[in-house]
Amino acid sequence: MCGIAGVFSCEPLIEDIVSPMVETLRHRGPDGSHVRYVTPRGRPSATPAQPYVAALGHTRLALVGGRDAGRQPLTDTRRRVLAAVNGEIYNHGTLRGSVTGGPDDCDCDVVPELLTRYGTPGLARLSGVFAGAAVDLRDMSLLLFRDHLGARPLYYARTSTGAVFASEVKALLAVPGIRARLDHRAVVEYFAVQSPLGSRTLFEGITAVEPGHCVRLSAAGVMSNTSFRTMLLDDPPPSFGDATEALRGLLEESVAQQWHPRAAAYLSSGVDTNAIVSTLAVQGRRTTTFTAGFDLAGIDAEEAGRDESTAARALAAGYGMRHTTVSLEAGDLRRSFPDLVQHVEDLRMPMSFGAWRISGAAAPSARVLLSGMGADELFGGYIGRLRELPGRSTEEEWLAAYTAAWERRMTTADERAALFSGELALANAAVRPMDEFRALLAALPAHTGPVRRLLAVEQSFFLPGLLVVDDRMSMAHGVETRVPLADTRIADFAASLPDDYLVRDGLGKAVLRAAIADRVPAAVRAQPKMAFRVPESSWYKGELRGWVTDTLLGDRSVTRELLDAATVRRLVTDHVSGRAVRRHLLWSLLCFEYWCRIFLAGGDRDEDEHGWVRTVEEAR
Repeated sequence: MCGIAGVFSCEPLIEDIVSPMVETLRHRGPDGSHVRYVTPRGRPSATPAQPYVAALGHTRLALVGGRDAGRQPLTDTRRRVLAAVNGEIYNHGTLRGSVTGGPDDCDCDVVPELLTRYGTPGLARLSGVFAGAAVDLRDMSLLLFRDHLGARPLYYARTSTGAVFASEVKALLAVPGIRARLDHRAVVEYFAVQSPLGSRTLFEGITAVEPGHCVRLSAAGVMSNTSFRTMLLDDPPPSFGDATEALRGLLEESVAQQWHPRAAAYLSSGVDTNAIVSTLAVQGRRTTTFTAGFDLAGIDAEEAGRDESTAARALAAGYGMRHTTVSLEAGDLRRSFPDLVQHVEDLRMPMSFGAWRISGAAAPSARVLLSGMGADELFGGYIGRLRELPGRSTEEEWLAAYTAAWERRMTTADERAALFSGELALANAAVRPMDEFRALLAALPAHTGPVRRLLAVEQSFFLPGLLVVDDRMSMAHGVETRVPLADTRIADFAASLPDDYLVRDGLGKAVLRAAIADRVPAAVRAQPKMAFRVPESSWYKGELRGWVTDTLLGDRSVTRELLDAATVRRLVTDHVSGRAVRRHLLWSLLCFEYWCRIFLAGGDRDEDEHGWVRTVEEAR
C-alpha cells in the first residue's frame, strides 16, 4: 500500500505543488517518498527547478521488492509513460513475460508497460487492488484509474489550468486555492443511503474516480471518463459441484498471492474470515488473528450476542493460529473520534471503530491485514436486503422497497424534509436515490437474475464505501488491508454464477460455504450473516449519552447551522430513550458534526473542542 499525489497543467508551473501534498500522505507510505516532474517537452525530471507541466508523487510501504527496487514514479522501458500506482498487482509475474523483461522485484512496473502497449484496455488485464495516475509523454495527457471494485481510493479536483489528484482528499486540500466546501447533494445522499452515490464526495468540486473507470485529461484540458471493465459472456454455468471446486482453487490462489510474511488476519465466527484463515492453515501459514470484544455490562441483549471474541479464540486455536482479542471501550471511541473522522474524511458506510482499533493493535507486528471484506456483496450475504427482492412484484416496486429499506436504516424522505434547511433542503428536493439505482440496473443484461441485479446495486456504492473505509482505518496506522475474497478473478467468477448458486435454503454465499465445507467447523458453515457490531447502540444510551447529546445539540455544535435542531433533538431522544433504534443515523450525525468541525470550520482537533477558526456558514 502506498499513497500517490500529483498535478497536471496545460500551462507551465514553477511552484512545487506536489511535495506538500505528498507530506500529508506519509502515514500511507513510511518507507520513502519520491516526486518526478515532467517538462513541457515531455522529459521526466527529479527536480522542479525548471518549469514543469506535470508531477507525480509517491509514498511507499515496501511490501514487494526492496526499498529501492520498488521506487516510484516509474516509466516503461521505452520511456513513453510515467506512472505512480497505489496498491498491489497480484498477477505481475504472469504479465511480466509478455510486457517486460525486467527483474521480478516490483509489482507495479507492469502498469506503464501495459499502458504503452495497449492503452487503457491494458488495465483490464490487471488483477489486484490499485489506483494510479499516468502521464503519457507522447501526447502529454493524464490518465487516472482505479481497480474494478474500488478497493483503493483516488480523488481529483479541476484547477484553472488542469487538475490535481491524490489518494486522499487531505492532500488536495494542501494545494493553494483548494478549500473544503460542502457538496449539498452528497450530504443528502449520505443521510439517505449512508453514502454519496456515483463519483460525488462531501467535498464540493472534489471527485472520486469510480471503480473500474479511467479519467483522461488531454493537453488541451478536455476531460473524459470511461470504463475499462470487460463484460463477461454468459456461458452456460458449471454444475454447482464444479463451481465449488473452481472457487476453492481461486480462493487458494488468492490467499497465496496476497500472503506476506508479516501478515495478520481478521477472524470472527462467520464464513468470510474463516474462509481465509482456514485456507492459511491448509497452506501451512501460521499468523496472528485478531478479533474485537467488549465488556457485556450494560449492553443490550441483542448487541451482547454480537460479541464473537470467545468463538473466534476457539476457532483460532483449532487452526493453530496465535490470537489477540482487542478490547473496545466507549471512552476510547470518544477519544478517538476526531482522529478517526479526519482519516476517514470521505464519509460513507457504517461504524468503523472496530477496524480502527484492530489496525492499531496489529500495527506493531504486522504490515498486512487480511480481511474478509467483499464476500457479502459478491456472493449474496445480506439476506435481510435480499428479502426485498421481487417475487411477483415489478422491478419498479422492488426498487421502491429496496430504497425504502435503506431509508429506514438512515432517514425517510419525511425525516430529511424536516432535518435539512437552506441549500440542503433544496438539494433534498432534487435527490432520488431510486433514480440512480434504476439507471444502474438499466445497463445490465435483461436476463440477469434478481439476486445478481441486487448485488450490482450493492457493488456500485456499498462495497466501494466499505473498502475505502477499511483502507483508511488501516493506512492511518501504516498497515495495508488486503481482501482475498474480493480478488479480481473471484469477483469475475461470482458475477458469472446463477442466483441459486448464491442463495440456497435461506442462506447466502452458498457456493462459498460449500467451497470451505471440509475446512471449517459445522457451526461456521451454518452461521447466518451476522455483521460485526460495535455495541454503539447501547453506548449511545448509556456511557456515551452525554457526549452524543452535547456534541449534536450543545453550544459547540457547528451542524446546527445546517440541520434543524428540533429534528436532531427528536432523533437523538428517540434512540437514547429506547423508543427507536437509530444507531446508524447517530453514527452518521456524529461523523458529520466532526467532519464539519475539522474540514469546514477549520477546527484544531487538539483543542478542547472550541475556538473554531471560521464558521460553517463561511465555508458553504
